[in-house]
Amino acid sequence: MKLRQLILALLLLAPCSLLLVSAQEQDNDELGLWHEIGVEKAITKNWDVGLDLEYRSQDRARFSAGLGTSYKVCKYLKLGVNYNFLYTYRPDKYKDKSEGEVGSEYWEIGYNHTPRHWYPRHRFSAEAIGSIKLWKWLKISLRERYQLTRSRARTVDKFKHRVIYEKKYDFDDDWNEISWYEETPFDITEPKYYLAYTDQVLRSRIKLEYDKKRFPFSPFVSAEAHNSVSVGDHMLLQKIRAAIGSSYKFRKHNEVSLSYVITFNMYDIEDSEVVRQHDRKHAICLGYKYSF
Repeated sequence: MKLRQLILALLLLAPCSLLLVSAQEQDNDELGLWHEIGVEKAITKNWDVGLDLEYRSQDRARFSAGLGTSYKVCKYLKLGVNYNFLYTYRPDKYKDKSEGEVGSEYWEIGYNHTPRHWYPRHRFSAEAIGSIKLWKWLKISLRERYQLTRSRARTVDKFKHRVIYEKKYDFDDDWNEISWYEETPFDITEPKYYLAYTDQVLRSRIKLEYDKKRFPFSPFVSAEAHNSVSVGDHMLLQKIRAAIGSSYKFRKHNEVSLSYVITFNMYDIEDSEVVRQHDRKHAICLGYKYSF
């Protein structure tokens, strides 16, 4: 078997093995479906503009609409800028709260509940994509993207439920000391404030793609690191994302794609907290693009 045939077979078969691994770990993971639609117009030979729409049906669902343009500086380098409007869904969040030890003079148990809600964000990005082609069929590209996301302040009503256990003392008719616990439940609703924040991220992605003329399929694999530069005085790894799949071109101007994406979340910028290391998001991504 030739080298390129072997690599092509691996690119096509790898999603099956990844999905098997995901199925074994599904208790800790989340699976979603991403939908992408794009339109691209060539202004000149090297300059194009595009519009894209996306919907991600996951725990944190998201709708986005974007407008961008790119310019091919030379055979090996392309530059681009983009704007995206993001409308993100934040699911219900429960957090257990307790104070004191069970059996002591006083303790309380309960939880905080922040209800689900949607909120808008604005995202601007600038990128440079360098690429080379080996053996006339393997395209290797490196994309460096600077991304700035602005989220406005918002207020959501947070619900607090508590049960207080307090030890009480008294005497019976024979003046023997007796004790019991008095149980007092109560509920509070109070506003939760999410401050406006600006997240700046450097995204580095490497991609390998089978790219041969007059061959409609283009299998690919990619890996990307999201490093925030908004927290502290150093870069902080927010997430790692890997993808594998293929695109298919037909009728000259049309292209569809199917890919499997896995994201390892490391840090939640909005809640300023470290995410569990086993927090993985899986997605099947379906895309369509019309170019003219």
